[in-house]
Amino acid sequence: MEQSVKQLFVDFILNRCSKAQIEEVKNLIEKGIYQEEWEAAAIAAMPDFEQASPKDLFVDEEKIFLRIQQDIHLKPAAPVRLWRKLSIAASIMLIAGVSYWLISSRHPLPATKVRTTTAQLATQKPQEHKWIKLPDGSSVHLNSNSKLDFPESFNGGTREVTLEGEAYFDISHDATKPFIIHTGKIRTTVLGTTFNIRAYRADTAVTVTVTRGKVKVEEGPRMLAILLPDQQISWRPAAKQLPVEHVDATAVVNWKNEDLIMDDISLAEAAVLIETRYHLKVKFENEQVKSCRFTAAFLNRNDIQQVIHVIAAITGAELQLKDNLITINGPGC
Repeated sequence: MEQSVKQLFVDFILNRCSKAQIEEVKNLIEKGIYQEEWEAAAIAAMPDFEQASPKDLFVDEEKIFLRIQQDIHLKPAAPVRLWRKLSIAASIMLIAGVSYWLISSRHPLPATKVRTTTAQLATQKPQEHKWIKLPDGSSVHLNSNSKLDFPESFNGGTREVTLEGEAYFDISHDATKPFIIHTGKIRTTVLGTTFNIRAYRADTAVTVTVTRGKVKVEEGPRMLAILLPDQQISWRPAAKQLPVEHVDATAVVNWKNEDLIMDDISLAEAAVLIETRYHLKVKFENEQVKSCRFTAAFLNRNDIQQVIHVIAAITGAELQLKDNLITINGPGC
């Protein structure tokens, strides 16, 4: 590890860089070969962030981020590394054990292809989760090393997505449009329910677990099972019989209560996630603030006070917690 590069990144994260040093950071990020130094710098900067005020942490950094985002020119032929996807010149901020990443959703990397009819979201490394809001209002909590393909809008008579990995689905009810999840040869159909699907490539099985409602599981024209809450089925290519098992569905989906990633979501979407995760109510005093978008990552040990503190600092909104009710106000974005 190059100590000088690491220290330069530390200074950048803590807003200590001169204009010349900022230019140097831009050049290093463009090369895309200093992931280890970047991660080490983020860890090294943590003690200083824990003692800093939100004003010191966010105002100057946002200006630097926006300027670098506009100026930096990434080479299309260069390898696209994870840290470049997640932080095109954005510094990792660590506050009281809470880390968040500022992500540019408006300026994707040149080597990243986004189809016009389908959006693909994938968790890029272990222990990272994503919460996704689908076009119909359904939500998906995506586990690590997983990806979900879904259209920009659900046209036609069905709502269909493709999953590789593991995800927890909370499906909005629509009797006229069945929701269908494709996982290899298995097709899972629902009208409105919550359930978990595990279908990693490395696994030989596709496992469907229902927490609420009713789910139909099929393999081509063959109907495998209709599952009710706390029921599970595991499909394997060579299996002739597929018994329905009774399980503790809460234990099966416990993974979703681990570290939490809010990836380019609005405050309105975050409110739904907070209500579900922390069993609280969220009320907006100003409707305009609902559309404010942000990206943040929270560790499992972070309490709700830390969460609202960081969200408020990132978005500029006012969040207050009293008697299990979070009130959100602000001028909007």
